[in-house]
Amino acid sequence: GSRIEHDPGQFMTFRIDTPDGPVERCYTIASSAARDGGIEISVKRQAGPGARWLHDTLIPGAVIEALGPSGRFGPATRPGTAYALVSAGSGITPMLSILRTAADRGMDLDIVLIQVAPTPADLIATSEIDGLSRRLRRLVHLPIITRGPGGVRPDADLLNRIVPDLADRTVLCCGPRGFMDMVRATAHAAGVPADRYGEESFDFSSPVPDAVAGVDTPNRTVTFARSGRSFECAETSTILAALKEAGLPLPSSCARGMCGTCKTFKHAGEVVMAHEGGIRQREIDRGFILPCVSRPLTDIILDC
Repeated sequence: GSRIEHDPGQFMTFRIDTPDGPVERCYTIASSAARDGGIEISVKRQAGPGARWLHDTLIPGAVIEALGPSGRFGPATRPGTAYALVSAGSGITPMLSILRTAADRGMDLDIVLIQVAPTPADLIATSEIDGLSRRLRRLVHLPIITRGPGGVRPDADLLNRIVPDLADRTVLCCGPRGFMDMVRATAHAAGVPADRYGEESFDFSSPVPDAVAGVDTPNRTVTFARSGRSFECAETSTILAALKEAGLPLPSSCARGMCGTCKTFKHAGEVVMAHEGGIRQREIDRGFILPCVSRPLTDIILDC
């Protein structure tokens, strides 16, 4: 019943109990960060077990476990007054949170919103965006259709033509991997510096690779305080990778330090950790780590 504090563009990780076992899925918070009460997520009905279960069985009054909010995507970490919000498909959801928050807070932002979808029927929240444009006087909404009569292919040439001042804007992008690769390359070529470019993606098909172990790479012992079980982990390996190789359970999702699903309290030992927003500094100060992006420097004791 309490308010969930979040920044526009952040996401939460949901643990979903399906008939085939629990799964973890990340969904962007689409609702305004300026309003009290609950949060809103927008979930596309598709074949995956997480989305299918949410659509088929989640009803008012149901209880679901969620972790977060997490992530460093949005104006809170890339402040500015002029933005290009570039989305494709369900990538519009963090943009909706940004727009809704800006409108609720009366922020006078110069925003170009590019919304790519296969057909007009696939454009999400167009009527609401039209309403928001009356509150955000400098919002320009540019829907782009890729299929059927008049369909165009989003590419660097199109992006530069419809946003000629791209280099002067903070660029935030969310969409399929190939689409984001194109937008990132276009923004870089236009002169957008790295601190004014951000993207959000839940394509976790390429986890953070382990470093290459040498012949003299030492192993460290990782022990679970509760169960007493232990396993060896090379200093060049992430703790999560070694844990999975040992066949021990630990909930995880992104394996990139973004979602916070594997967050675990560390009783003892030292690690090196390079996360992507899935853990807060105050949690690190208290002793928590993300095993998916933590490599041991000494023997480790975890609260598992």
